[in-house]
Amino acid sequence: MAIAEALKTNQSLESLNLGGNNIKRREGATTIGKALETNRSLQTLILDDNDIGREGVAAVAEALETNQSLQELWLYDNDIEWEGATAIAKALEMNWSLQRLYLDRNNEISREVFGGD
Repeated sequence: MAIAEALKTNQSLESLNLGGNNIKRREGATTIGKALETNRSLQTLILDDNDIGREGVAAVAEALETNQSLQELWLYDNDIEWEGATAIAKALEMNWSLQRLYLDRNNEISREVFGGD
């Protein structure tokens, strides 16, 4: 993914909206996660409505452990399950920059937290 490759070295971009771009698990979200490990300028990343699922959210969570520039992360409507939300929470123990995190409309998380079908 060309954008993810550019993110590895870009030091000026502060906001990136990739919402609704059909970025899937291994094909896109994992590559973006790897890029976030080295990017030091991006402050807002919008990945909503991309169905990144378990693999994608795991890559993003891993990046959050080292990335200290990201302040806002949009992950709503991405088929994220409880394990993915837990991985994000664990990464936040080492991340001091993230101020806003959007995880709404991930039905599996809602079921685990609130019960029901």
